[in-house]
Amino acid sequence: MTLQEFHREFLESVRSRAESARDFLSASFIEECGNRLIDAEQFSSFESCRFEGVSNKKKLRIDGYYLDDADNSLSLLIGNFLNEDEIINFNTDEVKKAFISVKNYVQESLDGFVTDGEFDESQPGYGLACDLMDWQAKISKFRFYYVSDGQLKSRMKDWPEDEINGIPSEFHIWDISRFHIAYISATGRDELIVEFESSNQRGLSCLAAAESDGDYKAYLCMISGDMLADIYEGYGSRLLEGNVRTFLSAKGKVNSKIQNTIRIQPEMFFAFNNGIAATAENVVLEEGNSGLRIVSATNLQIVNGGQTTASLALAKRGSAGKKDGADLSKIMVQMKLSVLPPKKAGELTPEIARYANSQNKVSDADFFSNHPYHVRLEEFSRRIFAPSTGGAQHGTHWFYERARGQYLNEQAKLSGALKTQFSLQNPRKQLFSKTDVAKLENTWRELPHKVSLGAQKNFMIFADVIAKAWSSDGKVFNEDYYKNIVALAIMFRHTETVVSQQEWYQGGYRANIVTYTLAKLHNMVSEQALGKQLSLRGVWDKQSVTGPLSQQIELITKYVFEILTDPDRPKENVTEWAKMQACWDQVKELSIKFVPGFFESLQDLRASIEDVGASKVAQKTDDGIAMQVSVIETPSFEWSRMLTWGVRGGRLTPKQESLLKIAAQIPNKIPTEKQCAEIVRIRASLIDQGYISL
Repeated sequence: MTLQEFHREFLESVRSRAESARDFLSASFIEECGNRLIDAEQFSSFESCRFEGVSNKKKLRIDGYYLDDADNSLSLLIGNFLNEDEIINFNTDEVKKAFISVKNYVQESLDGFVTDGEFDESQPGYGLACDLMDWQAKISKFRFYYVSDGQLKSRMKDWPEDEINGIPSEFHIWDISRFHIAYISATGRDELIVEFESSNQRGLSCLAAAESDGDYKAYLCMISGDMLADIYEGYGSRLLEGNVRTFLSAKGKVNSKIQNTIRIQPEMFFAFNNGIAATAENVVLEEGNSGLRIVSATNLQIVNGGQTTASLALAKRGSAGKKDGADLSKIMVQMKLSVLPPKKAGELTPEIARYANSQNKVSDADFFSNHPYHVRLEEFSRRIFAPSTGGAQHGTHWFYERARGQYLNEQAKLSGALKTQFSLQNPRKQLFSKTDVAKLENTWRELPHKVSLGAQKNFMIFADVIAKAWSSDGKVFNEDYYKNIVALAIMFRHTETVVSQQEWYQGGYRANIVTYTLAKLHNMVSEQALGKQLSLRGVWDKQSVTGPLSQQIELITKYVFEILTDPDRPKENVTEWAKMQACWDQVKELSIKFVPGFFESLQDLRASIEDVGASKVAQKTDDGIAMQVSVIETPSFEWSRMLTWGVRGGRLTPKQESLLKIAAQIPNKIPTEKQCAEIVRIRASLIDQGYISL
């Protein structure tokens, strides 16, 4: 995809987002950039926080932020949306002014001027300013981001470093070119090059450990505690593989045993610690008198040992500047470094992380995009047409993007009339992703405080629940389940529109209001309408929210807004308050009446249970057919190869051997549905025992 094509798609995404949510283009642009920076693994989550003002004759501005629990860095974002069909250039003077305004906001917040009565307490910038004062002692670094749909004239991507109140600050410019480069890269990340260099050492001593047909190389290395801590201080949690980062954020990074070893027995650190495992897409090697050395690594990712790395950095940093920082000069850490080609890094790095973390399992490690749950949702989304609306003569798909970039990649294969047809059948406004599904599911499970934690943490909670449910009974995830998910998406987007249209809405906290509103709706029906439930199928059939349901949602939003922005709330920052169980408890306790006609619109629970039973039977039939197709489409020589491998190793029972012999005769002999199910289980068992499928 060329830069110009990407720019058009980028603008279309922003405009479509604004249209579907009835929001301002500038706000939708910030949301789009926040999501793309999450995709690029700069952030794990993102909070919009649109604020402008003047304090002590200084212009203040901020558009969003992200506090990284893994490395305690605070990212603050400011945007410049040009909204031109052609790419417009901008210069460094504009960037400098923007960085000054966001720096002013941080400085004035830390000095207490934003919260001294000058600004309204309901403004998002006020709540964040309160948190900035609370967080000041723990913030390790400020990271400022300037985002734009224009193109920077100069080639510089990053600004010289600075500091605020003794806290290091760094500045990053993300123009349309940088977003484009991150998008077209094999992994979706912005390139990260780590130099292994210190005051007395160039490169890491290493031993070449393994190599496989150019697709995989491995090295065993030694890295000093000082160097590892410095690298983490420089790059932060960007070094951590995505699921390791989420795990570390959720569990906390301070390990008392590691800290004690660092400070009391540093010379024993190597003996007591298991070291780290990492991946990279490329390494630069040098051969010297002392042997082979790794000088630098491209897109280094720590897949195991994140807690070790973070603990070393924390110990060196100390709790008061670096006055009580630990001496790491005697500490050495072993590192296993796997080098993967870029095209395979995105797929294999999470897999390596999964196996490397088998002792301390990351909750969603088995729930990547190739999990059968996601594959099934994708299959439904490509096959099932939503009912046509508004007099349209054709149905449309709700396009489930199982993996990043699928929507655009599908279009890239097409041209002319076929591309137009694809756009008509798969409108951009009906695109949704894994994190969207997690948000919808956990909202309807009455967990709005978990949804408010951010996309990645919420996904971690969702993944754990769904993975267990899938193992228990995968047939519940059938066509009706898919249609219900889409119905929830329709309700979610309708509620966004409702909130944006309210007189009391001031432009902040919409995401929190929406998830709390729909969770309260579910809670109200459960508590006040026993034996009844909301008809999600009705929403699917209409592809819209109308009548009493829309009126009920509108009524709830006002109550929720008042709880979230209550002057007596225990947390000044509304987004932080929304993350607390106490906030949800208050919303649950609200007494809200049903609007006229709403109770009558509810569905009898008994009828719903009968529908679920029928759907599970249908899914069982579909699963059986899919299993037969899978077996029959596998070449007969593959079954013969599997049979030979199993017999030689004595891994097959006589019955299993007989079934594989039948499979080896396809298409001359076709196994039954029951036989196919057993053959699939045999294949899975042999793969677990070491068989490598073609």
